[in-house]
Amino acid sequence: MKTEKILSKLESFKQKTEQIKESRFSILFYIATTYIASIWLIFVNPCLMNILLPVLAILIPYKFYDENSLKKILASGVIVIILLSLSMSAYQLGFIYDQPSQNLRSENLEQGSVEPLYGNPNTNFNFTVNVTEEFIQEWDSENYTVYVNLTLSTVGGIGEKDYDGYKMKPVNSSERPREYYRNLDLEERLFGHYFSIRKNMTEKLDEMENETEGVQYSWETSSSGYGPITIQKMRAFQYLAFEYVFSTTLIYLLGMGLLWWKNRMDRSVSESTEGLEEKEEELEEYCPECGTLLEGADECEECGWEKEPEEDESTESDEDAAKDDDT
Repeated sequence: MKTEKILSKLESFKQKTEQIKESRFSILFYIATTYIASIWLIFVNPCLMNILLPVLAILIPYKFYDENSLKKILASGVIVIILLSLSMSAYQLGFIYDQPSQNLRSENLEQGSVEPLYGNPNTNFNFTVNVTEEFIQEWDSENYTVYVNLTLSTVGGIGEKDYDGYKMKPVNSSERPREYYRNLDLEERLFGHYFSIRKNMTEKLDEMENETEGVQYSWETSSSGYGPITIQKMRAFQYLAFEYVFSTTLIYLLGMGLLWWKNRMDRSVSESTEGLEEKEEELEEYCPECGTLLEGADECEECGWEKEPEEDESTESDEDAAKDDDT
């Protein structure tokens, strides 16, 4: 009974999808279904959305609704990509602008931050970071340099493409300063930032009796944070939306190209198979009396009918020529 119920429900579902496919509003159903199935991608890594959304935008109409029209699949997919990219941009923008000032740190860096986090290109942004007490006890200030490094927004979000690094200054002129700062005026962009220490390892290596040629440096970097943000929200929204739409659509068009190629190959194979079947049917010979397949035999095994021997064409032509001579 349970199996019959499941089969009946599947049959009913199949009939409904068939009705949707034949409907004038089928594209709207494809868009709604794909959007609902993909909405969770907003809350994960944008790179994952760039990959999974094109896959869902193709598979849902093609497999779920059994849609064969590539034009309908293409139209619904592009619309879904635009809608979900706008949703993703709005969510990401809210997340970015609601970020508090962060405490960036590493093994020897702590309390790294920027104030203010938001502003315009005329705003003076103050970057500050402290080196740890243990570090300044071990290292002379002449043998290390502290930097603040800015990164630019990319398709994956903030802080993935290096922009520039700026040497930081000690807050006081003590022999072993702990606090460092740097004030910057920036252009209109979405920035990320992190801090780093460049350590001169030459003396340390010499103390360990390791011979070195030239100056040897070692780098240590902190965790990354958002900001400063010097761009208006609407412009930032347009910028992010364009990046998401452009990158996701490229992958989607590649997938559609593969689907078109697959359908073309399937049609070629189908046409070749149909041609072979027609030729096989033409070659098959049946008994005119009882309909039994002769399979190349001259006599029917069922009713005993015998095929009349075919006259040689050359013989027929010679007989015709002889008749002509007689006349």
